[in-house]
Amino acid sequence: MTVARHFAANLLAFSGQRFSDAAYEQARTAIIDTLGVTLAGGVQEGASKLRRVVVPSAATGKSRIFGTDLKLNPLDAALLNGTASHLLDFDDSNSWLHGHISVAVLPALLALADDRELNGEAILRAYLAGYETAVRMGKAVSPFQYRHGWHPTTTVGLFAGVAACAVLLGLNEEQTATALSISASLSSGIKSNFGSETKALVVGQAARSAVMAVLLAQEGFTAGKTAFEHHHGYFNVFNGRENADATPLTEAWTGTPFILDTEKSNNFKYFSCCYAILSPLDGVLALRDETGLTSDDIERIEVQVHPIRFPHINIPQPENPLAGKFSLHYCVARAFVTGTLTLDDFIDPQRFADPHTQSLMNRVTLTTHNEPVTHTAFVTLTTTDGRQFRKTVEGARGSSPKFPLPEGLLKEKFLDCARRVLTAPEAQALYQRLLNDDYR
Repeated sequence: MTVARHFAANLLAFSGQRFSDAAYEQARTAIIDTLGVTLAGGVQEGASKLRRVVVPSAATGKSRIFGTDLKLNPLDAALLNGTASHLLDFDDSNSWLHGHISVAVLPALLALADDRELNGEAILRAYLAGYETAVRMGKAVSPFQYRHGWHPTTTVGLFAGVAACAVLLGLNEEQTATALSISASLSSGIKSNFGSETKALVVGQAARSAVMAVLLAQEGFTAGKTAFEHHHGYFNVFNGRENADATPLTEAWTGTPFILDTEKSNNFKYFSCCYAILSPLDGVLALRDETGLTSDDIERIEVQVHPIRFPHINIPQPENPLAGKFSLHYCVARAFVTGTLTLDDFIDPQRFADPHTQSLMNRVTLTTHNEPVTHTAFVTLTTTDGRQFRKTVEGARGSSPKFPLPEGLLKEKFLDCARRVLTAPEAQALYQRLLNDDYR
């Protein structure tokens, strides 16, 4: 049996099980969080630019474009919503995937759910299938892809979107295997575009490709049966044969679903910057509170992160607020100056250009450590009079059950994001509907 056929059989068997209340609760939380950041992302200039290009030639349909009154066909809805969902880089992530799971799954899933008028448990079940697929694909090909320069949210996450859509539409094993094989040729995304609107665009394109692959498979479209293991197939082309292992896909998908994994659980963001920066930020803000120091008191701030985190956050002089999401130097400086980070710190040019922030950025240094845990960060503050204060952070808040987010924070985050599009009462009403699994 081919990898794609094994993959499809395991996926469909997994999706047919009786999921626990805890699994549904985790899925529900992730969906609500993602819809919030999608609403906020939809009013960003990058989303407006994309709509100006796509909408004039897009067929109408039943699929909502969140944050607008538009309803389009599911392919273009997936593209627009997928891009909006990632524009703020405020969405959840997972360390098995080395990327962002929910934006890889939900925009495609909801576009098709709207088109087929599906709701409630059907969406939750399909989301869980997509989440499991994202983790298992990540285990098969990452961290190599991440280190090599691919963006796993799209090169790996595409298959998660396909999995969710295949389950939602009730594809059979052969059709699902075909959709996965089609996607092996649609997968794309490189990390050189981090810090630009194109990072989000490729997430939207992956969502569109997921919808297209599933609909094509449903129509009987053909694909190579050995699209994964062929010598010119996905594993060898993206990883090199020695850097991929199909076992997580071909073994039986039994045991606890990965959405309940406590080792590398779903990571929710409380600041809208690269997840690799959150552990250092926890350390910096803790030291700020403990010492009462101001930016004028600081001679330098030294940060050490795991080597896998270093390359894409070592940006001492970001060009603009959006690029600042991937600059540890900007995030640390801005957080120390103001005591927090907000969405507007990565949108408003005046906040970005704040003289105190820009000055402190030049006194922030970033190096690597040798600890095995990728979430660990070390922070040292040195004052102008020579005192030093140190903090070790084992994991960012929200990175695992051991480091939970403050109670109610995700609700506050959703309402803050949603209020950029809706009135306060409308945002509250939407939140309550989502808690009851009403996604319409």
